[in-house]
Amino acid sequence: MSVIVKDLFFSYDEKINKKMKYVLEDINFEYDKKDILALIGKTGSGKSTLIQTLNGLENQFSGSVNVDDFIIDYKLIYKNDNQINYRKMKSLHKKKIKNIIDLRKKVGVVFQFPEYQLFENTVFDDVSYGVKRFYKDDKIDERVKNALELVGIDSSYYDKSPFELSGGEKRRIALAGILAFEPNYLILDEPTVGLDNDSKNNLLNILTKLHNDNNTGIIIATHDMDLVLNFTNRAIVLDNHKIIKDTTPLELFLDDEFIKNSNLELPISLKAAIYLKNKGLNIDLTKVKDASSLKDEIIRCKR
Repeated sequence: MSVIVKDLFFSYDEKINKKMKYVLEDINFEYDKKDILALIGKTGSGKSTLIQTLNGLENQFSGSVNVDDFIIDYKLIYKNDNQINYRKMKSLHKKKIKNIIDLRKKVGVVFQFPEYQLFENTVFDDVSYGVKRFYKDDKIDERVKNALELVGIDSSYYDKSPFELSGGEKRRIALAGILAFEPNYLILDEPTVGLDNDSKNNLLNILTKLHNDNNTGIIIATHDMDLVLNFTNRAIVLDNHKIIKDTTPLELFLDDEFIKNSNLELPISLKAAIYLKNKGLNIDLTKVKDASSLKDEIIRCKR
């Protein structure tokens, strides 16, 4: 079970021709559920667009996106002179992809500030809205209850208005609305923005449980480098619409030249650890993931 992206190009230009400006260029990577993957890059690098191609919200100009057994594949069509036949490509893109809903059931996307998308009168109605549209079986209520249980919302909340809840609770309700589809993969765009520490830790605990217990693939697009270091185990960096790095978070952040040239911020805990190491403290940088592990390293070094 995996996601395979091959030779992906994407443009928002309405006119398909050789003057197209690509938002994604020559994107190639594979993702396996065993990893928690971070997508990193400055604003405009293509992260959000890439997310949307993975569940068919945006269809690539060319290349393929393969999610388990679901494939979106737009092969380039050439003229006799080996130039891309943009006219035929445009015709190809007018065709609707069959059964795209099946893909969106496999890949759930949680956009930034999902709580702003709540609109029903009760928590239960809000979470059940999407699944009622796309499922016609008799297990809808069961799906909704299971999703709410996964995010730590019990039955006492079912009849409450989602607008009366805290910010962290609203975000969990919004997440439950996606989890009710029982997706194989969950993609989150800046999931920790606007959350206090307690709400952030609560969310990360939910995602950890989904990954470990439900075998849900987790992909996170984020500018939060501390989140990348202490929560994910693989990082893909996009810049100028292309993948420029695919590695582990620690290897990424310890690549001094790359960090400098890409203008990425170091995680606060690792930045502090490097400073202390340069001052003579024999800190093992591979052990530093967050403030707690940095504290442990400082104590170890002073023994």
